[in-house]
Amino acid sequence: MNSQVDSLFGDAQERTADGGAPTLYSSLIDDLSQLNFADADDRRAFPPALHSILARHGLFGLTTPAEHGGLALPLQEAIDLISATASFDVSAASTLVIHNFLALPCIEAAPHIPEQRHVMWGATRGDLCAFALTEPGAGSAPRHIEASAFMHEDRVRISGRKIWIGLADWARWIVCFARASGPDAKGRIVGVLVDRQAPGLKVTHEHRTLGLRGIIQNTLEFQDVEVPSAYVLSRDQDGWGAAASSMNRGRIGVAAMGLGALERAIQVAASYASHRRLGKLRMIENSYIEQLFEQMVLRREVVKAMLGASCRLVSAQGAPNVHLASATKVLSSEWCGLVADQCVQLLGGRGYDEGTPVAKIYRDARILRIFEGPTETLLSHLGRCLLSRATRDEIADLFLSLGAAPVHAAAIEELSGLNETDGAVLIYAGWLTTLGLAQAVMSAGCFSASDCAGAAADLVSSELATLRTRAPARLSFEGRIPASRTLNCFLQDAASSIRSPVLTDDYLKLVQYV
Repeated sequence: MNSQVDSLFGDAQERTADGGAPTLYSSLIDDLSQLNFADADDRRAFPPALHSILARHGLFGLTTPAEHGGLALPLQEAIDLISATASFDVSAASTLVIHNFLALPCIEAAPHIPEQRHVMWGATRGDLCAFALTEPGAGSAPRHIEASAFMHEDRVRISGRKIWIGLADWARWIVCFARASGPDAKGRIVGVLVDRQAPGLKVTHEHRTLGLRGIIQNTLEFQDVEVPSAYVLSRDQDGWGAAASSMNRGRIGVAAMGLGALERAIQVAASYASHRRLGKLRMIENSYIEQLFEQMVLRREVVKAMLGASCRLVSAQGAPNVHLASATKVLSSEWCGLVADQCVQLLGGRGYDEGTPVAKIYRDARILRIFEGPTETLLSHLGRCLLSRATRDEIADLFLSLGAAPVHAAAIEELSGLNETDGAVLIYAGWLTTLGLAQAVMSAGCFSASDCAGAAADLVSSELATLRTRAPARLSFEGRIPASRTLNCFLQDAASSIRSPVLTDDYLKLVQYV
């Protein structure tokens, strides 16, 4: 192992032990502030020094136990470092989330794999690990995964295709999820640790993404890739539990990314508004602009409190609460997108110029509403959990633990009589759950020490009131027909006036207009 890397990493562990996370935090900020992420965005590649900086500070082993070479930080301290990194570059923070929260925990939880300590030790020092779950026809839905892992004696043969895999072509190891086949496989999902250089594993496409241009994202083709059965991470158990656990922690990481990007956007816009003059007044002195900035800061306060609550539950229970993690991710990603949009508008033409940091934040923030579960999917899941007999007690217990049982009771009463299978009802119930949990967290008072916590709680109450004005009506099947007819009429009209696009099945690339 490289002695220089070991020495640098040892320095990070000593700083953490001697000065704690604040010393590590300030040192990281100093280093990141020297990098040119704007040029890296144009080149679609990280600044050359970034990887060594992250390795030197130990950020490839944020919460990994010291026995595996990690920093063993509490989740809250790890989240703070990810958020700080995102304030400079969301792509860099995404690298930390994929490696630390998605892939590495799956490897750590499998002590039976050969040379696990060697794999973990390398990973905490910068051997990147990718998380290969998403497929063209499945997204990340387990029931639709088609990649197969044929289990035969002491070997596993993987065949299939994975898309949108962050870090894939840079990774040393790939945690791949596939559907088991063969004798006694029972079609379960298995996680398999695959060497990036394994014969038959090919990178066939690099996704040219709207944002996150610094991090590489690839399509992976597994063409009869054989690995020893000892590298099946889940052994004889269904591996979906490990994937779901990683994704829950990943949602907290995505929420931290949103917080960092949101903070930087407010900072840049406020700097501009402090100097830009509108008549005799500076822009920031305009009453409308003042109120707009106040709302941005209050949204930031709510997201910080939600992250704090999520981290405390992990400390208390040992794992993320799936419902709170989902709600936190929804609020952070949605509000980060909203704030980024508002900041672009405040900057006017400068906000639309890619030379300004806000334009980059605007592009990068868009993916946060999709990563680790699109907003609509998470809201539908939260709504279903709130209403389902099988899971409603879990939601009730979560509200109770936050001292907000009446908030839960009010939501249940409001949804009484609505069709629990209707998509619009589930989304609405999901928003009630999300904002209800935010209200509970802010009312608890122990997750935010800010002077504006009370005003932030009022903002959440106002958002809930606005939501309730859009409560779904009881819509019969017959009532849905006009909506369907409206779309069909448009499509027919558009086909004759502007023609119809022909798109490829895999990446929706435009072929032609017909």
